[in-house]
Amino acid sequence: MRRIGAIVAMGLLGVLARPVVAQQLDPQVAMPLMQLIQAAGAQCQMGNQQACALVPQLQQAGNELMQAQFGCQQGNPQACQMFQAGAQQVMMVWQQNFGGNAMPQATQPYSPQQQAWDHQQRMQQQQMLFQQQQQQYQQQQRQNDIQHQRFMETLRR
Repeated sequence: MRRIGAIVAMGLLGVLARPVVAQQLDPQVAMPLMQLIQAAGAQCQMGNQQACALVPQLQQAGNELMQAQFGCQQGNPQACQMFQAGAQQVMMVWQQNFGGNAMPQATQPYSPQQQAWDHQQRMQQQQMLFQQQQQQYQQQQRQNDIQHQRFMETLRR
């Protein structure tokens, strides 16, 4: 996440990112990030060496956001904090570069209330998924125990 902070300080954000970032990253973060990526890509093509130099750093920052998002989805509170901080930095840089007019209404930056509600919804979904996986695991363990007992009985005969 430090890379994102460095990018904010430079005032330029964008890369020629892989579409995977947009597909896997939360749309509220992916849309502004992709707009920033496109803008920096255009600047790079026009000869802006600073924009070109940021490409690998920003790709790494996007990957870190995806990893943090994945960790958060797995229930890691530190990853959630890292993702939230990175997402806020992306939104802040987007606001600095595009104002508030270029982003479609559906992808306007989160309000703190919307962030909290979305986070709570995701955490509930993750908790339900975790419980389902735990139940499946326990069921599989019971099946394995039964099969093991049958095997042991056959050996005793």
